[in-house]
Parts: sequence; structure tokens; C-alpha cells
Amino acid sequence: MYGDENSSDELEAIHAARLDVDLEMAEMNASADAWHAVRNRGFCNHGSAVGYLGSPVREGRKILKPGQLACTAGCGTVFANDEDWYAQCGDPMANPVALPAPAGA
Repeated sequence: MYGDENSSDELEAIHAARLDVDLEMAEMNASADAWHAVRNRGFCNHGSAVGYLGSPVREGRKILKPGQLACTAGCGTVFANDEDWYAQCGDPMANPVALPAPAGA
């Protein structure tokens, strides 16, 4: 502490820092709840993707052209470019893609 501070200043700073963490955690929990709500409704949220490679090592990448990405979160949607994928990740329900039915369902 500095000479012009007292313990109440320090406690106020600690309380403010804890409040910031609590608000950040609440925001992350709300984002996770929204993510799971999309999946629970049976739609893909496009949470991961692979891009084009000059010499594809996996079968799924052979369909891609330069700049394209393919969803690996369950639906296999091909996106035209990074911006298209980011837009779909940001709002997967703007253009919803149904997940395939689970095997044996």
C-alpha cells in the first residue's frame, strides 16, 4: 500500500476485481448455454472447421477448393471462406443446418 491509501481502498479494489471476474464468468456461462441450446435443438453450431490444403491428407478435405473450409463439428457444411464460417459461428440459427441423426436412433 502507498502512504495515501488505507485498507478500505485495498478492500474496494479486491471487491471490484472479484465483481469483474464474476461478470466475466456469467458472460462465459451464458455463451456456453447458448452454444448448447443450438446443439440440443439438433442444429450444428459449426464450432470447428478444416481448410483447404494443397495435398489433402484426409478424405474430407479433397472436396475443398482454395479458401474454403469444411465444418468438422458434425454437419460437414462447406463454407466459401473464413468470413462465411465466422458469420455462421456467430449466429448458427441465421441459416440453421440440422445435425445428422445419431447412429441407431
